[in-house]
Amino acid sequence: MKPTAKMPEEWRLRPQERNGWPKTLTAAELLGLELPPIRWSVPGLVPEGVTLLAGKPKLGKSWMALDIAIAKSTGGVALATRPVEMGDVLYMALEDNPRRLGKRLEKLLMGDAPERLHIAFEWSKMDEGGAEELQRWLEAHPDAHLVVVDILKRVRPRTSPNRNVYDADYEALEAMQRLAAEYEVSILVVHHLRKLGAADPLDEISGSTGLSGGADGVLVLKRDRGRADAYLHVTGREIEEEAELAMRWDADLASWTLVGDAEEYKISQERQEIVRVLNEAEEPMTPTEVAELLSKSVNAVKYLMWKMSKDGQLATTGKGRYSPTTNPANPLTANRTSSDGSVSAVSEVSNDTDITINEDREAEF
Repeated sequence: MKPTAKMPEEWRLRPQERNGWPKTLTAAELLGLELPPIRWSVPGLVPEGVTLLAGKPKLGKSWMALDIAIAKSTGGVALATRPVEMGDVLYMALEDNPRRLGKRLEKLLMGDAPERLHIAFEWSKMDEGGAEELQRWLEAHPDAHLVVVDILKRVRPRTSPNRNVYDADYEALEAMQRLAAEYEVSILVVHHLRKLGAADPLDEISGSTGLSGGADGVLVLKRDRGRADAYLHVTGREIEEEAELAMRWDADLASWTLVGDAEEYKISQERQEIVRVLNEAEEPMTPTEVAELLSKSVNAVKYLMWKMSKDGQLATTGKGRYSPTTNPANPLTANRTSSDGSVSAVSEVSNDTDITINEDREAEF
């Protein structure tokens, strides 16, 4: 049966251009190929390809990018937890000047300045010679592993009112994607978030969804201003499962530490708050009293304190009251000292706690 619709004439190839169709593979042929494994600049975070690192201004994303660049150029440890392979690194510090970046390097470096970290303070826009400049640099540095672009706005092609915003954003990363694939490098591109928040972290990235759609990976750094902890949302084509990781900022070292799964970290923080309240009170307290001081749900605090007692972090003292234990195996309470400076004795957890957990996972005393 012949199709009823005709192909538009402008879609047709000229006779001299016709040569079958693009090459195809069968599924069996594809599975039989011996393909090299994906190369990670930072395992689990920054794969080969283009990764977008987005965060609000002045919240530390440039410090994070520089930390990764230094670790990569020295074969050190990125974010205090991820060992990385040594390679040449190009760092485009397009919002910095030599004096300011020099001060940052002095604060971050633990030894001699790395010879394999190459720094540029100016770069052309990708459609105005920047892509060719990057290609020439990659050709001259065959051992390059990572390129950091800080910040996207300085190399992004200029847009016009007549262009589709999604297409313009998608194409902004296209040249870098092509070069990353050709030279098997990671390109980490620093970018901003919108002022307004959103339920989906990807929707907070400034611009259209063309940017997140055009990137191979996306890292979204979120941090309440003035707080030391932050959360890093991780997703991408090479990321099997989206993740939210907890980060901690050390102002003295001017560096980020990856501390683990965000949900587990939040629970750990809540437990630390409860121990802090009990230590400050210097006497056993009920969950209701703790909840009032923390401005939190009574039932949620009851359940968490009951869990902490089962984990050996709190001891029951009768009448529904709790006190901290000094459990050498538990970092929450292992180093607690009494008012006279001596280490408190280890308390045993009572086994006769009168508590039940209802179907809503609420603790009932």
